[in-house]
Amino acid sequence: MEAVFKTQRLLLRYANEHDAAMLLTLVNQPNFIKYIGDKAIYTHSDAKRYIEQSFRAAHKHQGFGPYIITLHNGEVVGVVGFYKRDVLQLPDLGFALLTRYEKNGYIFEAAKALLQNRHTLGIKQVSAICTANNIASQCVLLKLGFNRVGKAVINNDKTAVIIYGY
Repeated sequence: MEAVFKTQRLLLRYANEHDAAMLLTLVNQPNFIKYIGDKAIYTHSDAKRYIEQSFRAAHKHQGFGPYIITLHNGEVVGVVGFYKRDVLQLPDLGFALLTRYEKNGYIFEAAKALLQNRHTLGIKQVSAICTANNIASQCVLLKLGFNRVGKAVINNDKTAVIIYGY
């Protein structure tokens, strides 16, 4: 599938049904559940439905959404994208990697490319949210140029998240 955005090492592309197995693995990793939450995606069918309802629908209705991150050889490493949440005024940057690809700078590289191209998606300002104990993601956000602007409770579990602005 054709890349929407390219970097030196990565391609960002739209999700398709062939990404369901990777997505199923990604969202059920311990760190994903710990820092992002349980998305209740437990089967291949759940993952395909999630791709349709969250990835494809977002791009269709908002003009932006999550992308699949691959290496230039097509190997899938994770996801990055802009998300529109009812509880936030601005689209927020979100990302996740398969564990075996962490600590290679892939999220920084993919997120930077997305931020640099946000205007082509009709996005001027961006936010990001992060749990207080997710130090790695906080470091990525700060390195990207985000600033901490406050805290908010946005989930049913009543845990405060840190809000960043860009």
